[in-house]
Amino acid sequence: MMHAHARTLMSYWDSRRRDDAVPARADIAASDLRDLLGNLFMLQRHDASHHVFRLAGTKLCELHQRELRDQNFLSFWRGYDREQVRLLLESVLANAAPGGAHLTAHSLNGDKLEVELVVTPIASASGKVDRLLGLYQPLQKPDRFAQRPIVRHDLIRLHLPKNLSWVQPPAPVFGFNKAANDR
Repeated sequence: MMHAHARTLMSYWDSRRRDDAVPARADIAASDLRDLLGNLFMLQRHDASHHVFRLAGTKLCELHQRELRDQNFLSFWRGYDREQVRLLLESVLANAAPGGAHLTAHSLNGDKLEVELVVTPIASASGKVDRLLGLYQPLQKPDRFAQRPIVRHDLIRLHLPKNLSWVQPPAPVFGFNKAANDR
């Protein structure tokens, strides 16, 4: 089940597409998403391994206790999860369709926060689909995170473009066992 803010972003994105596969960056107005601004972000694809923050909402930056602009979004993850999130972002751009994930954010002192992530593709001024408008939506009040920053994320479920439901990440390939490596 999607959070109400995730549904709002998906509906907004869909309404801005008009006859195009994806909306243009110029068609996205921050004032239209006022209630979501603190948790919104925009990424720009530099290459498959670098999806860099162009903008990051204040709540997102506060949870991580740093400015995220010009940082690689994929640095939030490690190992197998990083590769799965990279594939999610690339898939959203290649299919010109939204995707998302559920994840667990971990603070420096071990607190955990469940988060819903939604990413939607948008086109830059040149018409190239190389931007992502996203939502980083905590699923509970993140009050206890005021003292320590979020330092890593674990992927729980992945929602690839064109899929009808949230799914578990695909089984590891080449004998890589995520659970064993996380011990």
